[in-house]
Amino acid sequence: MNSMTDEPYLTPKQRRQRNRQQVIENILSIAREMMQADGVAALRFNAIARRLGMQPPSLYNYFPSKHAIYDALFRTGFEMLGETMRNAERQPGSPDEQLRRGVRAFMTFAQENQDLYQLMMQRPVPGFVPSEESMAVSLGQLQASYEWIGQLIRGSDLQPGMPVEQAADLFFALVNGLTDLHLANNPDLPAGQGRFGSLVDRAVELVLAAWRPEK
Repeated sequence: MNSMTDEPYLTPKQRRQRNRQQVIENILSIAREMMQADGVAALRFNAIARRLGMQPPSLYNYFPSKHAIYDALFRTGFEMLGETMRNAERQPGSPDEQLRRGVRAFMTFAQENQDLYQLMMQRPVPGFVPSEESMAVSLGQLQASYEWIGQLIRGSDLQPGMPVEQAADLFFALVNGLTDLHLANNPDLPAGQGRFGSLVDRAVELVLAAWRPEK
């Protein structure tokens, strides 16, 4: 062990890679701070460079454009959301409990990451189109959600009367609508509170009532 440091020995190439990754993380962190303070579409390339203490042209060594920064944040947001939903979905419970837990997890993610949620779900930046790589992450999360809804339906008495994909789309549209209204009206309140955040249980009850066969 090197007496001067507790970290493992790094080659010059590894050290450069580590330093580069640290700068990238700093850029994304500053970008999020700006988006949270001034709005998602207000990101400024030169302002980020000034915050980092570098000349704007140097920023191009890490991101070729402002939209490339948005793209990295779009992808990061879906990776974070995916982990959040997996943690909620792997917990056992009835379809009612699992759906409520999933909705609350989604709404909590949106409430705690409002800048990323807007970028991911509302596309507030004119001209920004996610890259194929980032869209693949987004679609992967959507597919995982389809599979989760499908497992809930097939493992219960639920009969939505439509293909699972359509049932999932309908459910997600309801969840997104509630989430958007919650953030517009009570952005500082957690899921389960506020005018629309408190409707989670009622929304799930409506869906389940429609999906359960009449007895």
